[in-house]
Amino acid sequence: MIAYFKTEIPFLRLLLFFISGISLAVVFNLPPSLLLEISWLILFMLMMILSLSFRKSKIYLHSYLIGILIYTEMLLSGIVLCGQHKEIFNPEHFSKFSSDELVVIVSEEPQIKGDIARFNVEVKYNIDHQQIKKSIGKLLLAMRFDTTKALNINYGDKLLIKSKYNETEPPYNPAEFNYKRYLSFQQVEHQSFIHKKQTVKLAEHQGNFLKEAALNFRKLQVEKFRKYLPDADAQAVAATLILGYRANLSRDILDAYSKTGTMHVLSVSGMHVAIVVLLLDFLLRFLDKNRKAKMIKAFMMIALVWFYSFITGLAPSVERAAIMLTFILLAKAFGKKVNIFNIIAIAAFIILIENPFAITNVGFQLSFIAVSGLIYLQPKIYDMYRPQNKFISICWSCISVSVAAQLATAPISLYYFHQFPLYFIISNLFIALPAVLIMYTGIAFLAGSFSVFWMKSIGWLLNELIEFTNAGLFQIEQIHYANITQIWFSFFEIVLFYLLLFFILQSLKQKRYLKYSFSLIFILVMMKSLQAYVHMKQKQITFFSLRKNTAIALIEGRNALLITDLQPDEYTFQFSIKPYLDSCQIQHIQLENPHLTKSEKLYTFDGHQLKIIHQSNKNLSKHKLDWLLLSGDEVYDLKPILKQNTYKMLFIDGKNRDFVTNNFKEQLTKQNLSAYTLKRNFAIEIKTP
Repeated sequence: MIAYFKTEIPFLRLLLFFISGISLAVVFNLPPSLLLEISWLILFMLMMILSLSFRKSKIYLHSYLIGILIYTEMLLSGIVLCGQHKEIFNPEHFSKFSSDELVVIVSEEPQIKGDIARFNVEVKYNIDHQQIKKSIGKLLLAMRFDTTKALNINYGDKLLIKSKYNETEPPYNPAEFNYKRYLSFQQVEHQSFIHKKQTVKLAEHQGNFLKEAALNFRKLQVEKFRKYLPDADAQAVAATLILGYRANLSRDILDAYSKTGTMHVLSVSGMHVAIVVLLLDFLLRFLDKNRKAKMIKAFMMIALVWFYSFITGLAPSVERAAIMLTFILLAKAFGKKVNIFNIIAIAAFIILIENPFAITNVGFQLSFIAVSGLIYLQPKIYDMYRPQNKFISICWSCISVSVAAQLATAPISLYYFHQFPLYFIISNLFIALPAVLIMYTGIAFLAGSFSVFWMKSIGWLLNELIEFTNAGLFQIEQIHYANITQIWFSFFEIVLFYLLLFFILQSLKQKRYLKYSFSLIFILVMMKSLQAYVHMKQKQITFFSLRKNTAIALIEGRNALLITDLQPDEYTFQFSIKPYLDSCQIQHIQLENPHLTKSEKLYTFDGHQLKIIHQSNKNLSKHKLDWLLLSGDEVYDLKPILKQNTYKMLFIDGKNRDFVTNNFKEQLTKQNLSAYTLKRNFAIEIKTP
């Protein structure tokens, strides 16, 4: 049942104010406030007094006072709850005390890349000169280890580590992903880089028992995929799609699913939980005989749904689906009617009360927006065309689901991912049946683990299904204009997009909303046209901040000369350089490696000159420069360089190791000069007139 009156959706209205409070606390980074907590308590007591005093007269039916108080209380609840979850403000946070060592507990599965394992830990104690002090807080640990030996670090292990950590670093380059902010939403404000030799394992099984059991169970199932599925990509897709284990997905697979608009299939979500529920409902249909048996069936299904949710990692989308299905199954068992929007709101309440920062999780946002869009938009889209043919009707139903989900999530997806899969209808129609078959075949494969013959047979079938699906998506990905990239929208533009969608839907019932729709379309077109004009006329030079490389972009219009020793497929290029070039709408990039020879490099750009120096010698040319970059990663005498060249700005390249950079700084200090160091510093963008 879909509600059309506000009295039918009280939880949804309360949720909007609760989310508004959380959003205010997140956006403005509000610290815990005793004044707000007291205000919340006073307001709560006032509401109780009014409700009890006027209970007989039912004042809440005749006055807006109670409503205003309730909504204000929900707003304050969001702000207060968010503040209480900010561990960095807690006086017992480990960063508030000095320490030589820390006692920590591993709070997630280590993610291994090369010889580095990364994982979050929860700090339990600070140890300073053999004095132990209880503390709290989360720490991101990057641990180097000997790859010839097993890491032997698991969830729940208690470790003694050296207390050397730094604050997480901000994004140094424009348009770069703000990893510091992302970590802060998980209450991680510090990171540590240590070697495994600097750690001592004190104990095991110190984490949450249920989580540890679920993770261990998942590991065993993943190993079965690795053993019986011959193709490595099929192993990775099976582990991801069925169990939510994403560690081994290749770049090609991720790109294929992302660019075809089918990434949701690889992210265990409500769709996967629904497939499991349909299977359970079929298997337990013999319990549909009477009410008592139906209740037993409901509780069995709820238990199994939560078990599946735990082994897949309990992502926000899975938790949302599990909570919703729990209420729906209970209501069905007890013969009660439910309002689906209230169920959605209750699920969001439960997740946000547990962790208000879940609202910043992209999966949380997409999951709730997608399911709301499906419930509200899909019937409207389906009713636009009523095919008589059964096969066409099924296809049209799938198309309406895909279009509804894309309409609901497109604005926020563009905001985060800057791309749009043009053939999403084709790819989603193609993958609909294979995804279900892969899920059921995978479950059958794992259920029959007692038989080697069964696992080999079903494993072969599962492998073929996944290879067929991957091959199909690879083909769709290769179609011209399959994926539109370099789409950059501001948060304000995303709000306008959702307003436009709202006005278009309203105009189906009331034509007067059409004028608002056209007005918003005009505003959006003008904004994007102005941005396109600015990009066509742009002229700038950007010195990127990198750790071990050089990158300088000379940008004119939508063309760029990129002076770098990186290749486009390298991680640093993709993470630190490409987002900026995409945000500038660069269409043509010319790459030039400045380090192929040790000779000085001179570049002229829009009447300005840039020189890159690798070494000092007697044959240096004399120039009047705008920018001089010291590179080469070796110590050399700066006196002849500074004598031969005049400059407006002097840079020390990030390619130089720290001891080289420090040597250059010392030489410049002796001559009362200074330079801008690009390593661990913000990139410099210079507009040229």
